[in-house]
Amino acid sequence: MQVIQCLRQYERERERESKRALAKGMPIGNLTSQIFANIYLNELDRFIKHTIKPQAYLRYGDDFIIISENLDELKQNRTKTIKFLKEKLRLEINAKNDIIIKVRWGLKFLGVMIFPEGRKLNKRNWQRAKDRLNRKNIPSYHGLVKQHSKEKRIKEFNWVVLEKLN
Repeated sequence: MQVIQCLRQYERERERESKRALAKGMPIGNLTSQIFANIYLNELDRFIKHTIKPQAYLRYGDDFIIISENLDELKQNRTKTIKFLKEKLRLEINAKNDIIIKVRWGLKFLGVMIFPEGRKLNKRNWQRAKDRLNRKNIPSYHGLVKQHSKEKRIKEFNWVVLEKLN
């Protein structure tokens, strides 16, 4: 019963926000919005996994990617996904993020450039990590840099840590 009440409250908040901002999409911000996004977009996950069946699919919050080796198949899947989002979930894709790219060009996703041979923290997030670094968050930023960087960048980060500690 509480889940239904939460979903109704979320729907009311979503309608209020969209009326207020005259914006489309899913409001993402606080933790409950992220949880509700996962609940609401679960139907998208099921549609893509069971109907479209792509080579690979990844969703984080309201951002998602679909990977396929066949361009024609990818275009068809894009059309089906947009139709599903519009008709079933009453959502629209942001035109600036609705792109098809070759994997070798690299994909910007969640602050990271992803390539077939690895990934790289984008410049903005690299600078943010250096700027926001303090004694309390060193392990967190170290994990981020270590996960998404090559050895040279990790060594540079270690020097930044030493400077901040002194």
